[in-house]
Amino acid sequence: MARRAGLGAAMLLALTAVPATAQGWATPEGERIPENVRLNAQMTEFIQGYPSFRAAYSGRNSLPAGGQVRQSTSITAYFGMRMPWPGGELYINPEYFQGFGLGDTLGIAGFTNGDAQKGGNKVGVLSLARMFLRQTFALGAEAEWRPGDFNQLAGFVPTRRVVVTVGKFAAGDIFQTSTYAGDARRQFWNWSLWASSAWDFAADVRGYTQGVAIEIIPDPAFAIRYGALLMPSEANGGELPFRPNNVSHVLELAYQHNWFGRPGAIKPFAYYSTGRMGHYRQALDIAALTGLTPDAAMATTHRYGNSKWGFGILVDQEIADNVGTFFRASWNDGRTETFAFTQIDRSIAFGLSFKGERWGRPGHTAGIAVAQNDLSRYHRDFLAAGGTGLIIGDGKLRYGSERMLEAYYDLPVYRDNVFVAANYQLVHNPGYNRDRAGPAHVFGLRIHARY
Repeated sequence: MARRAGLGAAMLLALTAVPATAQGWATPEGERIPENVRLNAQMTEFIQGYPSFRAAYSGRNSLPAGGQVRQSTSITAYFGMRMPWPGGELYINPEYFQGFGLGDTLGIAGFTNGDAQKGGNKVGVLSLARMFLRQTFALGAEAEWRPGDFNQLAGFVPTRRVVVTVGKFAAGDIFQTSTYAGDARRQFWNWSLWASSAWDFAADVRGYTQGVAIEIIPDPAFAIRYGALLMPSEANGGELPFRPNNVSHVLELAYQHNWFGRPGAIKPFAYYSTGRMGHYRQALDIAALTGLTPDAAMATTHRYGNSKWGFGILVDQEIADNVGTFFRASWNDGRTETFAFTQIDRSIAFGLSFKGERWGRPGHTAGIAVAQNDLSRYHRDFLAAGGTGLIIGDGKLRYGSERMLEAYYDLPVYRDNVFVAANYQLVHNPGYNRDRAGPAHVFGLRIHARY
């Protein structure tokens, strides 16, 4: 523990040494000069806990009813450089992770810590989170200035363009991005809020995948995005087999608009995945015929090429000065087991985000949001029969919608480099179980440093 704390303190000091808002080089005359190399870093510490709550029984994947406190730490370096040909950029992100989510990140489908891994680590582990090539092709002569940011070199880019990303990255880096609810290290923490949670997006146990994404931007206000991303070989697995029947296809349309002079975006999407997922109904039929447990029967239905599909929409909208709102809704067929993200088949979420300028505190932000998650009848029957999934399963089930509320307040404590946030989440029916209805009151503290 002392060694981990020492590493965290050293990284925190390093991150606070230089402001995080560097936007590329500029001459005294104001001329903008594109960056050829960029280095950023972040460190985030989450601490969460909850008191005991009402539960009639517990199973293998239940949130412990007795209450507990857990922490997680992530440290990421972001290196980017221009390639020796026009439009080429390379990005590499080594990442350190240590810690656990509450209940070892089990028991709540809309989980409460957006940085927690589904496979926690008592001792920190260093891995390669991202390594990808981004290639931009111009569709016209007009260009615009793009400021530097994490995994983004400052420079001029074509206003109309095609962008191809190839390598290892996160699906959420490109698809269903939100201004107000898309970054658990600065905004909302709950999985139901920062992601379109019925989208079982391709990811390994760390949340990253490999593949290709193509963005076509024929107009600054419109984009078409397509991705072909590798699925894991097993639920919540670490390997991503390169097979034509182990791919998740995702298509998103993104429209930027101004309603009554206020900026916003509408992003409908759909996905179709093939992989080694099992089928709920088949598993229950096999269990009834053979006497196998539902989980053992599910294992017999695993075949590459099994399919899962779904769709959803994200809406971001500024509604007043320094006030924005978001809305997410997503759905999947619910016949095939959840394999990569979390056990949600239908989800709806809505929230508000406030900037501190509204009450005279620049740099401060606050948010409040609600969400409701649900399961398909096939998924419910499987859990009620005693089955478990990659994140929930109490041994039996008296079904109820999983509902949550989240509120946070985030403030800078050192320049634009170090932020501290307080967080509260109220979770009704964790794991969709009215016999373990709670509610669970989850309190959290987040420390985030960036360079």
